[in-house]
Amino acid sequence: MGRDELKLKCLMRLDEVAMQHPSGHQGKLAARYLLRCSDGSMAEIMFEKGPDSPANLWLAEKRVSDYLDELGIVFRRSPASVLFAKKGADGKPVYGRHSALKPMRELGHADLVCFVISSLGDLDRILHHLTAR
Repeated sequence: MGRDELKLKCLMRLDEVAMQHPSGHQGKLAARYLLRCSDGSMAEIMFEKGPDSPANLWLAEKRVSDYLDELGIVFRRSPASVLFAKKGADGKPVYGRHSALKPMRELGHADLVCFVISSLGDLDRILHHLTAR
């Protein structure tokens, strides 16, 4: 399955199991969602759907820290400490992450995990862990 088809199928799955985030989707670049977890809380999820990016799924690290390694999915951590660490051309600090994350209450300024989704099964395993625990 090609990257575009994978992204489309991931978006279809997220549309089935989650609701659109109150801040909406970010045009062609990102889709923002809320997913009800097994403990009744709502997890924020951001999925990168832009044509130039991999199928990345962003979550708060606190939601997945207990089982990151058992998922078997490539990921990278994005600690909050990297935010505003670099300065732009004007000398002002820049956000340092995908701009679609910034307005999200749970994700905007937290320690995050970015999963590189390579199959629909990867996405399903993450969603299962969020909703079944």
